[in-house]
Amino acid sequence: MLGRAPVRVSTVAATVVAVAVCVRAEVVTVRPKQMQGWVIVTNKGAAAHLVNHGPAVYEKDKVFVAEDGRELGKGAYYATIPFRGGGTPGSAWLGLDAVQGRALAGTALKRITTMEYYAYNAHIPVRTSNPKHWTSWKGWWTYPRQLVQIQLTAQSPDGKQRKQFWFMPWQKFKIRGENCGRHCKKWLRYDAIRFNHPGGCMAGRWFTFGPPREQFASWADVVKAYGNWTLVPTSTTSFARGGWKSAGWDKTTDPPGAPACTATGTCLNFVVGARKAREAVFEPDVTQWSNDYRGFKGYVDWFTLGIDGRKVTYNFEPAAQGKPPRIITLSNKQAAKVRPDSTDLVRITGTVVARTGAMFALDDGSGYVIRGFLYKDIVTPENPARMGQRWTVWGHMERVPFQPANEPALIWTCVKHMTRHADKPKGP
Repeated sequence: MLGRAPVRVSTVAATVVAVAVCVRAEVVTVRPKQMQGWVIVTNKGAAAHLVNHGPAVYEKDKVFVAEDGRELGKGAYYATIPFRGGGTPGSAWLGLDAVQGRALAGTALKRITTMEYYAYNAHIPVRTSNPKHWTSWKGWWTYPRQLVQIQLTAQSPDGKQRKQFWFMPWQKFKIRGENCGRHCKKWLRYDAIRFNHPGGCMAGRWFTFGPPREQFASWADVVKAYGNWTLVPTSTTSFARGGWKSAGWDKTTDPPGAPACTATGTCLNFVVGARKAREAVFEPDVTQWSNDYRGFKGYVDWFTLGIDGRKVTYNFEPAAQGKPPRIITLSNKQAAKVRPDSTDLVRITGTVVARTGAMFALDDGSGYVIRGFLYKDIVTPENPARMGQRWTVWGHMERVPFQPANEPALIWTCVKHMTRHADKPKGP
């Protein structure tokens, strides 16, 4: 059984065979009506689009600006995975099989000289280990374990074997990644060829589930073992009809599939989501694969692919005429009824009636108290709200799955989207 096979680790130092030529990458803009060869496929409630909205808008001051200062444009590729339980989990795929008219099929892995991209994970928690203290910022909140990842599908030189290679940089001690949230709310650049360590405890790991299951300390180690393997041709036929196009994992999933299938049918994909609810993909004693991605929200942008030193950068952007999200002013009562799938942002005003760590609660007299959450990390100031003060804040209205059923939706924001009103003078 796949999940029980031992993991073979390759740490042999190797040099990428193809020599990278120092040339500036050509930048290609990808929009919904000009996909430049990219294709988006989703399964089981997942969603994926090229957008100018999402969590980066209300979690950050500078929305599409990376931590290293690079301006990423007005939008990005954005994928979400639902919380739904039971059955086949959701997954989202962004696939490519040609670069500027040149097919990727037949390209040996050793010829790939550049793969780097910017990625961002939302900082809204998806689980808690202590429901009784769900409003407190005390380490109770957890998040999806990995970012949107590059996956390559390749075949052996004789065409008889087929494998997928997954780039999984989070958490150098665990293949699955980590769920503490420290890499969330940041646009980080990931270099999958010459790993750049954009965050703590990361690694340039590549993984293949086999057989045999293997993890590689670097892309150079992949090339050492599989450099002559080549990217597979695009499959336009579903697995059920004898092809390799499917988001499924085996005959029990919906749709049926195999580990070496892709939902897009292409050889290069950005993928997020588990393809089967329970499977020991990474560790023999951990089978609940769907938990690793449930509730995921994240972006990818500015992907650079280089073959034999020739590089192309893909800048994912929304429709040219796309308008940014509106900020609408509402009472707490109105805000509590905003649809969870709305891209509009909400502005509310009220008096602080509760405060704990990164949480504050505003009462505007409409009969609803709205809790707000901001993000506390090394670059975010302390929660400025104090009891009895009057504040106006704007952000996104969304529930979390572990809050009490009688609580209205929460407003998610950051310190720079909060404005304090002057205290009213006391006395006559």
